[in-house]
Amino acid sequence: MSNPQHVTAPLVLTPSERVLLFGDRFARPAGMLGHGEVVLSSGAKVGADELAVNAVAAAYLACEQAGAVRLEIRQGKAMFGLVSTRNLHVAPGHKHVSWPEGSLESWVVQAAGREPRVSDLTQGLLCSGKENSPSQAMFERLKAALAARGILQAESKTTLKVFTSVTYAFPGHARAAAEQGGTQHVQALLDACRQQRPDVWKELADDIKAAINAMTASYD
Repeated sequence: MSNPQHVTAPLVLTPSERVLLFGDRFARPAGMLGHGEVVLSSGAKVGADELAVNAVAAAYLACEQAGAVRLEIRQGKAMFGLVSTRNLHVAPGHKHVSWPEGSLESWVVQAAGREPRVSDLTQGLLCSGKENSPSQAMFERLKAALAARGILQAESKTTLKVFTSVTYAFPGHARAAAEQGGTQHVQALLDACRQQRPDVWKELADDIKAAINAMTASYD
């Protein structure tokens, strides 16, 4: 009689969290310029801003796919009606969807009632104030939320009895469970928007990049 095999149940992770945890599948290796983010599942270092664009885009598109929000390109006027504007807004959808607390998806759904511009909402998704790297500030907050749910392990370290830093690890059993869910469906979600709704993708990606720039601290 053979011994029964232990089967690990897949972890509940949102699309944006899968982008973060398996970042080398969604962003290119970090270059000499710009900030790099170390991917917890592989140790690879990828471009933080490119990873942030895909993580935030995945959050918006996942909420839309679930019916929790709508993404709408709205035409308007500015400068006393002299200038035409074109902005992507997020609005409430027809379904109530619960996402894990602290996830980008939960933030998007909670804010959709105000029907904000994506560029404005994304600034709040990134960080509460200007940062040297808004993308990495957002990732740290997301990792803290994952640690609170027991998916990541957090370790605090104090140097000079003053400065405290937190590092995160993705334990092997959690990584194996996360792999069962894969990332193909998230990549398909992003690819479908790029290919089938290029106007929405352009507005979405441009708005996220603009938000990153707006929340980046300047030392000029």
